[in-house]
This record gives sequence, C-alpha cells and structure tokens, in this order.
Amino acid sequence: MTEWGVVGVIVVLLGLLGTVTAPMIRLNTTLTKLNDKFDTLDERMTDVSASNHASHRRLWEHEEMQDSKLHDHETRIQILEHGPGCPANHSTKEEYT
Repeated sequence: MTEWGVVGVIVVLLGLLGTVTAPMIRLNTTLTKLNDKFDTLDERMTDVSASNHASHRRLWEHEEMQDSKLHDHETRIQILEHGPGCPANHSTKEEYT
C-alpha cells in the first residue's frame, strides 16, 4: 500500500468518525433537554396533585356543611308539618344517612 493509500484510509476513517460522532452529540443534547423537561413536568404534576387534594378537601367540607343545613331544614319542615310532638324533634342526622 502506498503512502497515498494510507492517507486515503485515514481520511475515510476520520469521515466515518465524524459521521457517527455528530448524531451522537445531537442525541445526547436532545436526551439532556428531554430529561430536564421531564423533571419540570414532574414538579408541576406534584404541585397540581397537592392543589387538587386541597380543593377536594374544601369541597368535602362544604358538602358536609350543606348536609348539616339540609338536615336542619328537614327537621324544621317536619316540625311545621306534623307539630311539636312529632319524632322529628328527637331525630338525629344519622337516621337520614
């Protein structure tokens, strides 16, 4: 093999190395960005989950308050309809649930 043959082989090997290395670098950069975005998404989902839990807690507290008011209104209506001696005067909320 002549000197020019060796130079040609070296040039081909360097070209092959450049052809393989450039996509690997781009892929590594893309994976790094994707990992960063995934971490950000995970943080946001944690925040949303905590906010969702707090909202549900407030909704249930309000629902329980409404149940209590509804029970009081039902009792008052029964007293008005049936008089002061009706069993509604002595009922509890548990009887209706």
